Amino acid sequence: MTTLFSFAVVLWNIGGVFSFDWHGHHFHIPGYLFLGAVITTLTASGILERFGSPLIGANYRQQHFDADLRAGLMDIRRNSEQIAFYGGEDAEHLRLSGYLTHIATNWRSVVRYTWRVNFIAEIYTGIATVPLWLMLAPKAMAHALTFGLYSQINSAYTQVRISLEWFIFNYADMATLRSVLQRLGEFERTVSQQPETGIERFASEIPSVQIRDLTLCLPDTKPIARIGNLTLESGERWLLRGPSGSGKSTFLRALAGLWRHGSGAVSFNMRQAMFLPQRSYVPSGTLRQALSYPATPDRYETLSCQRVLEAVNLAGYSHRLDEIADWGDVLSPGEQQRLAVARALLFRPAILFLDEATSALDEDNERRLYEALLSALPGTTFISVAHRDALCRFHDHEIVLGDGNAVFSVLEK
Repeated sequence: MTTLFSFAVVLWNIGGVFSFDWHGHHFHIPGYLFLGAVITTLTASGILERFGSPLIGANYRQQHFDADLRAGLMDIRRNSEQIAFYGGEDAEHLRLSGYLTHIATNWRSVVRYTWRVNFIAEIYTGIATVPLWLMLAPKAMAHALTFGLYSQINSAYTQVRISLEWFIFNYADMATLRSVLQRLGEFERTVSQQPETGIERFASEIPSVQIRDLTLCLPDTKPIARIGNLTLESGERWLLRGPSGSGKSTFLRALAGLWRHGSGAVSFNMRQAMFLPQRSYVPSGTLRQALSYPATPDRYETLSCQRVLEAVNLAGYSHRLDEIADWGDVLSPGEQQRLAVARALLFRPAILFLDEATSALDEDNERRLYEALLSALPGTTFISVAHRDALCRFHDHEIVLGDGNAVFSVLEK
């Protein structure tokens, strides 16, 4: 910018005025050499944008295809054991080959458009002085152009042109930047979208769970289940049952705020609520960190951690609390579910939601976990999603989903 403004003043002053007659009118154009340099560069930039803009889309798609490949590789890493059981190596090889084919095909487009951009820039460099000669032709024919004046004009014109050409010779890098900004802009618009107006959640300090006119729907507004009005008092234990696809897990997702499709409202003490999904999340690090999640590992004493591990039949891991490992791979699915129940015993929530949180356990371990929960958390409100009849004895109320409506009943002991 400093070079541009400095030599623009020089070129404006030494270039003089271009005067000509046209259709009976006399025109004076001061600083016409500077204006000519600007117009020439803008014209070249316009041509470059016209033929080089596909490079932005190609770079955008390249990022998309690269991300697909990385996601596919991470998917294989997470599910390598299941793939090995299925013998799915050939299928995964075919899938990853498809990702690589997209990358290679699009990369050829990136190379082609980059070559086009560089070719136009080189052509412009080769003919960049032609406009100056054309603008100086009237002075030369009028014998008003000396060698010294031409040297000064050419030097100033070249500096101005080079300053303005920064955008032309950095077009490829700027195209990459524009594609990145485009993806980031889309990401920002997505995450900043206001949540859909549907099921409303309200935080309250009362110990009960209030459900009012709740209807669960699919994203296309097709109804799944109508819950209606329901109040779950403190300490009550509710069993949620129904055929597959009736909306049991969706009901818990709506309570957790993860599902907004539908209508109605729910309110409960969200700070004192805890959700245990069917597939528990076990972060890498120490076992103490995995057990304390989502709290920090220093929140609970070692003795408390050892007690809850013993209560969920994981006493064999008590001496490994500070051992660093990828516990998601070390623990079996059943052990991971027992670890999640141990978290609940540590956290001591006022409301506990269990979405088939013991489905990977045998009946003896499942019974032991529920007995531990009921013994340690007598005042906690339970909502359990389950299919086994054996869990009925741990609950005193039942919600049955099916045929579009919820049916509430009291379980007989």
